[in-house]
Amino acid sequence: MIIDLSAHTFTEFKEEMGDLHLGFDLDLIRKAAKKVFSRVTVERLRGICCSSSGRSAELFVALLKP
Repeated sequence: MIIDLSAHTFTEFKEEMGDLHLGFDLDLIRKAAKKVFSRVTVERLRGICCSSSGRSAELFVALLKP
């Protein structure tokens, strides 16, 4: 299971929270996971966000099974 930020444009997250990147593209996560795992589910977690500076970015969960 992976839980992380979906792709976003809030560059201040790098400065304020030490992020190394601006979230993940869910299609890329899905495609990469399908190369290794037979069962892949990638979904946004609606209503659950990471907030900073009055902005919020959606989280996602990826369930990967052999």
